[in-house]
Amino acid sequence: MNPNEIFTYPVENKSEEARKAVKEYYCRFLEGKCDKQSRTINYPMGVCSVNHSRTKPIICPHRFLENNLVFKNACDSAFGTMNNVLLFSEVKLSNVGSFDFVLVKHKPISNKVEDFCIVEFQSDSTTGTGNLVKALKDFMGGVDVLQNRYRFGMNTYNTIKLSYIQMLIKGQVIEKWGKNIFWVMQKYVFDNMVNRFRLNDLDYNSRHKTQYHIYNLVADSNIYKLKLADKKSTTIANLLKAFTHQPTPSLDTFVGVLERKIKLKLGLIIE
Repeated sequence: MNPNEIFTYPVENKSEEARKAVKEYYCRFLEGKCDKQSRTINYPMGVCSVNHSRTKPIICPHRFLENNLVFKNACDSAFGTMNNVLLFSEVKLSNVGSFDFVLVKHKPISNKVEDFCIVEFQSDSTTGTGNLVKALKDFMGGVDVLQNRYRFGMNTYNTIKLSYIQMLIKGQVIEKWGKNIFWVMQKYVFDNMVNRFRLNDLDYNSRHKTQYHIYNLVADSNIYKLKLADKKSTTIANLLKAFTHQPTPSLDTFVGVLERKIKLKLGLIIE
């Protein structure tokens, strides 16, 4: 377990461009300085993706901004064109929250909205992040981090739980509006979501309003590039069905946990 990309370049990339990016804390996806912060270092937390369990999870949502690929693919699916399309970020909607991005197709030479779609990024997150910070510090100090194993994990289950709720909240609004919402995520995260919620009926259907665009990181020369790996889709009814039909844990098992805590005197006395 170690970093895969730092300041947008693979850690093994020793090119002049990569060295300059590290020196300047540059993010080529933002086309500016990395804005991801950590309280324990005085420079940006520039880890874009990591090596974990033979996968390369993206842990910074900015990583999906590469060459506007995800927006181009969303435009193609939603509108069939990129003509007269504008991109807006962090668009707020009362009682729903903020949409990461809204692609708006307007009428030619007009501010009238012809159509729009929503694009949401879902990167993963880590546990034991202090060890990942140590890996970054080591890298910045010239250590070959690929030769070490850093004891951090992936917080994929929490990522999925939070994003699933957002899919229900935002998705039902978009579905009622008759518009499309595109969830951009890696196959690693998508497969975990499908398995944990026992989702089915996800075959791609262009009429479904909840769309999944699933990406992988693919090695290309001395960098990684996003590649659209698959498209899936579903309905809010299907997501709700899976959400409300999760297996109920055994009561006896939970009582057993409580009794062991009593035996070990782990409770607090309320006075």
